[in-house]
Formats: sequence, structure tokens, C-alpha cells
Amino acid sequence: MASETSKAAPAPAAGSLSSGARDLFAGMMAGFAVKLIEYPLDTIKVLQQTMGERYTGAWDCLRTTYHGGGIVALYRGLLCPLLGSMAECATLFVSYGAMKKTLGVDEDNATLTNPVPMWKYYIAGAGSGCCSAFVLTPVELVKCRLQVQSGAAAAGVAASARVYSGPLDCVMHILRHEGPTGLWRGNFSCLAREIPGNLAWFGAYELVLRSIQVARGYERKKDVPVGWSALAGSAAGVAYWGVPFPADTVKSLQQTDARFANRGFADVFGTVLREDGVHGLYRGAGITCARAAPGHALLFFAYELADRFL
Repeated sequence: MASETSKAAPAPAAGSLSSGARDLFAGMMAGFAVKLIEYPLDTIKVLQQTMGERYTGAWDCLRTTYHGGGIVALYRGLLCPLLGSMAECATLFVSYGAMKKTLGVDEDNATLTNPVPMWKYYIAGAGSGCCSAFVLTPVELVKCRLQVQSGAAAAGVAASARVYSGPLDCVMHILRHEGPTGLWRGNFSCLAREIPGNLAWFGAYELVLRSIQVARGYERKKDVPVGWSALAGSAAGVAYWGVPFPADTVKSLQQTDARFANRGFADVFGTVLREDGVHGLYRGAGITCARAAPGHALLFFAYELADRFL
């Protein structure tokens, strides 16, 4: 689903990687690490969003899925989102860095008395979300369909025939039956999540780091110890999912439920709101935010650590 301290890191020595290359590789490493940890809870989130009436809550969904298929059921479809997470984080960090450069953000020379205006971080975050949505939509489409297929089998749902044998087979099936544009089904919903979500994500991260910098008297952002990035990252993760979660629910339904396959964002949103109320739009939000705090703490810490060693 954040490249700021990379800009806060010391200037690279001659012959070392450029800031853009550091953003790219550090983002890929961070995306790999966090996806391995958080994926089982992401599976539960998707199952609650798309088959929520079959479970009494997140714990019941986790227990049913595990008993029905073991740990494999919780990691079903991992390969595609694992690669997608690496691509997403790399895209986010690189585009965030590029947006900051475009806005004239100079973190190396910013100080407590002359800080970077927070609005520049917000705009850069929103811009990076726009870029990431086009990478994420096909990845999440495949992920959601494999998770729902696995969840339906684990829950003993009638007529839950095995349609896809794996990520590649799912991609080929979509291309055959829906054409290339089928891979970007739900892209508007993804944009509706990623733009405000990444504004909140980067914004919360920078705001917490700025608060720590001020409270502890660090003259420059790069002086803030890397360990604080975990605290800022946990706040960013909760902000990212808490703000645009209804858009994620709409996206998941568009990508997995035949009833919503060819219906627009507003139509699906209104249907869920009418049939299930506000609760239906936020089904799965609790476990998602619970996973986001430690998951994004790890993501930002891994990114900052990798960035400083590259």
C-alpha cells in the first residue's frame, strides 16, 4: 500500500545509488517484508468484505478458513500480491520522491525554524497514490479472486468450483473472458482509495515524525533516529486504511462479485449502503487497521533501514 526518510537520509557519497534508485530498491525490500507478515490478515479482510454474512466476525472467519484449508488457505494467492507489494512500494516511494522534488521540497536543508510545509507532503502523497493505483488494480484483482475462491471452499459453500489453479491461471482466465481491460476492473475504486489513502498515509507519517523532531529538539529530519519510523509508520497505516476503507470495499465487490461486475463505483457504493448500511462499507475494517499498525511500522522501518544502507 511512503518514501520520506529516504529524503531525510544523508546525502549519498560519490558513486553510491541515486536517491531515485535508493527509493526503488528500499521500497521493494520493504514491500517484500511487510507482505509476508500481513497477508493472512489481508485474506480475512477480503473474505469479510465479500462473504461477510457467513461469519460472525474476524475471529470466526480466521478459524473457519484455517480449519478448512490450514495455513495454506490463509496464504492462497500470495505470489501475485507479494510481487505486487514490491512493485507498489517501489512505485510509491519513487513517485513520492519525484513529487517532492517537483514541489521543491529540500529536506536536507530544512530545519526546525525553517521546516518543509506540511501541505507539500500531503500533495506529494496524493500524487503517489494516483501512480500506485494503476500498478495495484490488476494485482489486487487476482489476489481477491484467489482469496475468495479459497475462502468459499474452506467455508463449504455450495457450487464453489475451483476456477483458478493459481495466479497465472487467474490472469489468463481474465484475459480470455474479459479482455485486457478486465485486469483493471475496479480501477476507479482503487483510485478512490489510493489518492486519499496515500495523502493520509504519507501525511500521518510526516506529521508524527515532525512532532517527534519538535518534541525532542532534532534540528533536521535526518537527525531523527530510524527507530522512530516504526511509530510513525504504525500511525500512517491506520490512517491509510481508516480514511478510504469504503472505497476498498467497493473495489473488492466489483472485482469478485458477479452482481457488481459491470456496475460503477457510485452504484455499488449506494447498493451496499442501502442493503447493509454503513457497517457494510466498513466490514473488515477492524482487522485491517489492527494489521496495519504493526505491518506499516515494519514497512517504514524496513524502508528507512534499507535506504540508509544503500
